[in-house]
Amino acid sequence: MTPRTEQQHQAAREESQQRILVSALALFSRLGYERTSVRMIASEAGISQGLLYNYFASKDDVLKALFERSMRDVLRTFEALQGSDSPAERLGRYIRACFAVAEENLEFWRLSYGVRAQPAVLAGLGADFSTWESTILDTLGEPFRTLGLPHPRTEARILFALIDGLSQQYARDPEHFPLREIADAVVARYDSMPEPELPAS
Repeated sequence: MTPRTEQQHQAAREESQQRILVSALALFSRLGYERTSVRMIASEAGISQGLLYNYFASKDDVLKALFERSMRDVLRTFEALQGSDSPAERLGRYIRACFAVAEENLEFWRLSYGVRAQPAVLAGLGADFSTWESTILDTLGEPFRTLGLPHPRTEARILFALIDGLSQQYARDPEHFPLREIADAVVARYDSMPEPELPAS
């Protein structure tokens, strides 16, 4: 038998890690974070408990890896805020990018929404959750700062809560939730924002 290449070993490791994360998220959603054990995650993933420990040192590490995956999706949407065009145009791209992520990764976000509200999950994430929230509000607040609004962080919090809440509704009932129509309506709310005044020359 031909030995595996390093690339094949890496692909196998990534596939096993992904299977563990998907299994853990399903169990956390179904049973709750506190009631789910490492043994149960390994069984759900179809691997030994010992093999799971090759990838994650604890259940908390599994949770943090899931959290990091959700952050990668969030950071990807921040790319839409880049550019030299108007704040309203950048916010419009960002809004559509957020809903696109929810649509592309529906199953992950459906389970994730159910998991992240659990008190034990929030305790397990600890300071990571606060850092994550602060990063989002700081980044999303930039277009509002450009507009010279007096409370850009508050505006960022309102927009993020709006997108987050609508995405949760979509995840609960994707067949009947008019995602594209809702995205158009939210974008339209920010299209009417005034352009920042240029300093007098």
